[in-house]
Formats: sequence, structure tokens, C-alpha cells
Amino acid sequence: MNAVLTGVHHLKIWVSDLERSRSWYERVLGLEHHTSFQDEDGVIRGMSFTVPGAAFQIALRENPDLARALFDADPFALQVTLEGLDAWVARLDDLGVPHSPVFRASAGHAMGFTDPDGVQIRLYAPDEEVHAAQVGGGGVYQGQAPEPAPAPGRDRD
Repeated sequence: MNAVLTGVHHLKIWVSDLERSRSWYERVLGLEHHTSFQDEDGVIRGMSFTVPGAAFQIALRENPDLARALFDADPFALQVTLEGLDAWVARLDDLGVPHSPVFRASAGHAMGFTDPDGVQIRLYAPDEEVHAAQVGGGGVYQGQAPEPAPAPGRDRD
């Protein structure tokens, strides 16, 4: 028997208001409702969603106390392509969702925005050249301040 991990099944995000968050995640990330979870008292306090183009789901669970505890946390990053970052900037701008600029991160290029409860969502485009330059052979990222990344689709030196 091989004790191996084969992927990510789902990410769970605690939210203070399930309906508000459902609307936001469907509108912003394009999530598609998969399953609702009813508690013993008959109230639906959890939902799972498929992530178009990805092999995992995102689950939302209503729990205001845990949602407050996650305020300003960045518990995960969603992978995109470098070219896809331009499309996400345009999409977020069209939706009126404030976001960071694209910046050079430890292992690629990234940008971020927050959900209605203040959880930071990062979109990350891996880039081995950036990783090699930022981390080097020792495998230690020095924690430099992020620098703006070259705009996707343009010359990158």
C-alpha cells in the first residue's frame, strides 16, 4: 500500500453570512454550486462549489466566530497562469473588486484581493526563473518587499 496524497479535494472557508458569501464567490470566482449541507436544526450553514477548470472544490461554512478569526489571513493561493493574471485584473476591475497590483513573489507572480469577511485571496502564477532568483540554491526566501512584476504578455527581460 502506498500512503500518498493525490491532490486537494476542497478548501473550506469560514464565513459570517453564507448567502452573502455564496453570491460573492459565485460572481467573483465563477464557482458553481455543488452541494448544500443542512445542520441538525434544519438550517443550511455549509455549501460546496466546483471550481471551473480546477480539480478541487471550495466549501463555505457559516461560522461568524471563525470568520472573524480569519480576517486578514491568507490561508491559500489559487494557481493561475502568468497570462491569466491580466484577465483576472480585468475581471476584478469590471466587477469593482479592489485588488493589489501584480507583484513578483517568492516563486512567481501574484496578486490579491479580499472576500466579504476580509480573507485574503491570492492568485499565483508560478515561474521557475523568479523562484530561482528569489530563493536561490539554498531554498531560503529572504522576505524581500514584493516588487511589481512585468505586465504579463510583455517583455520580461
